Amino acid sequence: MSLRLASIDIGNDAVKGYLGDLKEQLYIPNVIASAENRDIIEMEKDPLSGLHVEITSGALKKKNGHYVVGKLASKYPNNDELTPDMDKSESDQPVVLLLTALAYDAAKHFPEEDGVIEATYLLSTGLPLDESKQGKTKEFRKKLKTAQHEVTFLQTPQLEGKIVRIKFEQVLVNTEGFAAYVDLTTNNDGSVKNEEILGKTILINDIGGLSTDSAIITSDSEVDNEYSEGIKQGVSTYLDNIIRKVYTQYKYMIKSRRVLVDIITNEDPEEQYNIWVDGNRVSIKNIIDGELEILAKEEYKLIKNIWRNVPDIRTAYQIGGGSLVLRPYLTKLNQEDKNYPLRFVTSEDSIWMIARAYFKILLMYCESKSINTKDLVTTKG
Repeated sequence: MSLRLASIDIGNDAVKGYLGDLKEQLYIPNVIASAENRDIIEMEKDPLSGLHVEITSGALKKKNGHYVVGKLASKYPNNDELTPDMDKSESDQPVVLLLTALAYDAAKHFPEEDGVIEATYLLSTGLPLDESKQGKTKEFRKKLKTAQHEVTFLQTPQLEGKIVRIKFEQVLVNTEGFAAYVDLTTNNDGSVKNEEILGKTILINDIGGLSTDSAIITSDSEVDNEYSEGIKQGVSTYLDNIIRKVYTQYKYMIKSRRVLVDIITNEDPEEQYNIWVDGNRVSIKNIIDGELEILAKEEYKLIKNIWRNVPDIRTAYQIGGGSLVLRPYLTKLNQEDKNYPLRFVTSEDSIWMIARAYFKILLMYCESKSINTKDLVTTKG
C-alpha cells in the first residue's frame, strides 16, 4: 500500500503543512466560504489561488458541502474565519482545511485510477493545550481515522473534476505547546540543538489567532500539567476590531485578518501600517497601536502570572503568528517592567515550527514502528 507522511498545523490564521518530507511546505490561509458555483472571467493560474471543492466526510457535522478555501475565500464577503468560541476539535472548519490541503497534495503525488485518486496518509497534527487538557484529542483522532473522506475539485485551476479519497493509516494528535519544545531542541536529522535549554524549566508562549498556549516544560522535559494553561485570548478579536474601526473611519474594507497581518508586518515602509484609499496612502498605525497595546498588556500579565507561580523558569519563548505582531509592544512593556529573558523566534520559525515539530514527531513514530520512511510515497506513480 502507498503511504505518504503529512504533518498539518491547523493554525487559526492558516494551515501549515509538511508533506512527504521537510522540504515540501504547504500554506493555505484559514478562511472558507460556502459556494456552489463561481463566476469566472479567467481561471487563476495557481490551484492554491482558486481552491473550490466539494467535501463529503463523516468527520464533519455538515456531512457534505461546497466551499471556496484559502486565498480565494478571503475575497468573498460572506467568508468564515474561526472565532474564539469555537473549539478546534469540534468545529468543521479545521477539518475542511485539513482535507482540502491533503487532497491538493494527493492530486500531485498519488496515481489516478478510473477518475479517482486513492490517498493514504500517516498524519501528525495537534490541538491547543486547553483542548488537550480536556481530553479532546482521543475523539478528534477517532473522527479523522474512522470516517470516510472524499474531496472533489470543482472550479479549481488544473485540478477541476479530480476526485480524491483520503484514508488515514494513523493519526497522531499532539499538544501544540509541547510540539514547539520538540522543534526547539531537535534538528531535522533528529540530533540535539539548543542544548542550553535542556534540563532547565522554560516557558513556551504560543500566541495564536484565537488562543494563547502557555506550556511550561520542566527540567525533565515534560509538560507541567498544573501551571501550563491555555486561554481563549489571541490576536484575532483585536484584528477584527482594527478592521471594523478602519472601515468606520475610512469606509475601506480590509478583506481578511491575513491581509491585515500583511499590512502590520510588511517590511516595506511604504506599505507597513498603510492602506490605499482612492489611490492615496493613509496610515492606520494609531488604530493598530491602540488595539495591539491592549492585547500586549493582557499577554504580559499572563507571562507575569506564570513566572510568579513557577519562579524557576529560565527563559520564555514567544512563538506563533501573534508573537510577530505583538513583538514591539511586548518588548516595550518588558523593558519598562521586569525585563524577563523573553526570546522571540524568527518570523519564519514562528509560522512553521509547530508543523515542523509534528513532522519530527511523525519521523520518531515511524522509527519506533520500524517504518522505513524512504519507501513511502514522495513522487507520483
